[in-house]
Amino acid sequence: MAPHEDDEELSDVEAPTCEPYAVLGIEKTATADEIKSAYRKAALKHHPDKAAPNKQEEAKVRFQELAFAYAVLSDPIRRKRYDVTGSTSESLQADGDFSWSDFYRSQYADIVTPDAIETFSKQYRGSDEEGDDVLAAYEKFRGKMSKVYQVVMLSNMLEDEDRFRGYIDEAIASGDVETYSAYADESAKQREERFNKARKVAEREEKEALVEADKHKKAAKKESSEDSLMAIIRGRQAERNGAFMDAFAEKWGAQEKKPKGKGKKGKKRAGEEEDEDNDMPSEEAFQAAAARLNGAKSGNDGHGRKAKKAKR
Repeated sequence: MAPHEDDEELSDVEAPTCEPYAVLGIEKTATADEIKSAYRKAALKHHPDKAAPNKQEEAKVRFQELAFAYAVLSDPIRRKRYDVTGSTSESLQADGDFSWSDFYRSQYADIVTPDAIETFSKQYRGSDEEGDDVLAAYEKFRGKMSKVYQVVMLSNMLEDEDRFRGYIDEAIASGDVETYSAYADESAKQREERFNKARKVAEREEKEALVEADKHKKAAKKESSEDSLMAIIRGRQAERNGAFMDAFAEKWGAQEKKPKGKGKKGKKRAGEEEDEDNDMPSEEAFQAAAARLNGAKSGNDGHGRKAKKAKR
């Protein structure tokens, strides 16, 4: 995504104040891979471009915090400075060549590109990491599946139910997690109601996305139409100017070819010098010729009088 209005907004983003480890939901002993994984999952979940229209501002603030936390913790030197000082501002300011705005812009643009999401989705769906996330959400919400889908990224209740239940049932059977009544006692009717709500949400989000896409399409079409109209106007103006100059040149040439009267010399204005080598008409002659040309077009004789029609 020529500069766009969003680009200007991104370049003006100020570094937020936050506690990096808490923002990413990790321990201070987290490895570099754990930091990257935590950031990637949270950024995909909270990226403004993936949020509903009424939650985009909230998602933007959250994403700023995530990107800032990752900027601090993803670099070993900045992370060490933060661990020692406890100050995120000092951690970044001490790094003279680091630009927070540039970093934020790159994270904003790169994290949810179609290719990035597709690549990550192929690696994540069905992986041990996804299974761990499902079980963690299952325990956190005590078996309420509607809540599980709200926090597990890239999840779709209408597509992932069987796979998610497979993780949970296997963990229950092995004793890794306990059985919660909200999960075990959910009836077929309750499950269908849950699915119906998910369908309505998906339909609403699809409509909102179509409206937003149509809005952008109309804006782009309007801009293109305005550009085309201006090009047409400029072209017509050029044609009119060219036609006038051609007609003027023709008129002036005809006047120059008329023989001068014998024994008569044109009077010079005071201070005017003769220039036999100058073929260009004076300003006075130019204006007179233009008046004659306009008079010819309007049916006048060039002096404001209407030309008389010749009798047959």
